[in-house]
Amino acid sequence: MFQRTVTNFGRNLAFTPREIYSPQSEAELLAVLNACRDRRVRAIGRLHSWSAAPVADEMLIDMRQMHNVTVEQRAEGTWVTVGAGCQIKRLLSELEQGSNVTLPSVGLITEQSVAGAISTGTHGSGKHSLSHYIAEVRIATYDPATGEAIIRVISEGAELQAARCSLGALGVVVSVGLWARAQYRVEEHFKRYDAIDEVLAAEEDYPLQQFFLIPWSWDYFAQHRREVIADHSRLATLYRWYFFLVFDIAFHLTVRLLSRVLRHRWFVRGFYRWIAPLTVIRGWKVVDTSQKMLVMEHELFRHIEIEVFVQRSRLTESLSFVEQFLKHCDGDASAISPATQTAMQAHGLQDDLDRLCGGYTHRYQICVRKVLPDDTLISMSSGAAEPSYALSFISYERPTQRQGFQMFAQFLCRSMSVLFDGRPHWGKVCPLTAMDADRLYQELSRFREICRTFDPSGRFRNDWLDDVVFGLGGLSPANAAGDSPS
Repeated sequence: MFQRTVTNFGRNLAFTPREIYSPQSEAELLAVLNACRDRRVRAIGRLHSWSAAPVADEMLIDMRQMHNVTVEQRAEGTWVTVGAGCQIKRLLSELEQGSNVTLPSVGLITEQSVAGAISTGTHGSGKHSLSHYIAEVRIATYDPATGEAIIRVISEGAELQAARCSLGALGVVVSVGLWARAQYRVEEHFKRYDAIDEVLAAEEDYPLQQFFLIPWSWDYFAQHRREVIADHSRLATLYRWYFFLVFDIAFHLTVRLLSRVLRHRWFVRGFYRWIAPLTVIRGWKVVDTSQKMLVMEHELFRHIEIEVFVQRSRLTESLSFVEQFLKHCDGDASAISPATQTAMQAHGLQDDLDRLCGGYTHRYQICVRKVLPDDTLISMSSGAAEPSYALSFISYERPTQRQGFQMFAQFLCRSMSVLFDGRPHWGKVCPLTAMDADRLYQELSRFREICRTFDPSGRFRNDWLDDVVFGLGGLSPANAAGDSPS
């Protein structure tokens, strides 16, 4: 046990738990929980989250030493059991080297721990989130009858739907089990488009694609991707070096320069209109293994991010609103259309919108990824009858210069929630209110009931979860009369 200030990757969270434990085994974890059964508990992996989900004021459990990976060949296929603290990049490597298999869904970032990724609904593009594929979750919690710490195995029904994306509210995730799939290859190339309809039409041929709305030129670059049965490209290694040096390094260094030094809007506009397009080699088709093609080295430069999910039927109007809103924030008071102005007024947002005019310049491309509906209770793409699209907004400004981004993110979340039923990512900047959470997640009450069954006293929650997810409005679980805001 020790005490220190804990800071997340994005440097927007800093908290000092009363106690920090780093167990190396399940027995040690249970002993810690038994010794501290009167404390509130939160668990962390790699702290690659920007929301307040990992914040602990009393007892923090660091799970990174519980990272074992076990692969079994069963009649149904390849079964993988992985410790909660295992990083996704380590898991991918062990699966490929040991059995030539991989995860059924691979996200853009592989720095996260497995438990952190599933607990917040981490996703890639063109498939379900990783949470959807989890078939078993082992959770350390307290036995309601005896008060002793135990490990419960969850493998079916509504409890599994809740555990797949639980925000840590059921207890401490110890390990997860899932079916791996055979390693596969992905073909990728870039293409520019003028209109969103053209990009979406290409999904039929490229179901794994992600695409980017380019600010200040307002066109689209699609990163066309599809699974193929083809040989590894002879120039795949050269392509990976090109991608790493140009996009992962040079592009992000330039964005940091624009965000921290050359901050005037004219430098930003000039870069995206005339320089950035020259860095993209279009039509260069390359085939390589999935985990090399589907990820980026996004952790190289510290940043902060908000991501909002909208369903496909609302995507076009959402992107139109985003363009108007970014222009307005940059100082163009005429950018908001009459229809959008009417909607702002109807929802009481006009005054806040007016205050944002000229207060923020967006300096990074908007990444858009398709996520299929999840079989979970509260992941961002759960309960949908159609695919969702995650719109990602990133800032590389210094932590002391993020006031404009924070105001932008607050309003973006609020406005897209009421206009398009937009759901902010649980693991990124998430300024969601309890009222909006109740409206957006139809299974939220069911999720709360299951959490109460596992954790009736709310020991595995923090203030943010109590407020936003459980609707307690600042009341402690013991003193709250119910789950929903009155």
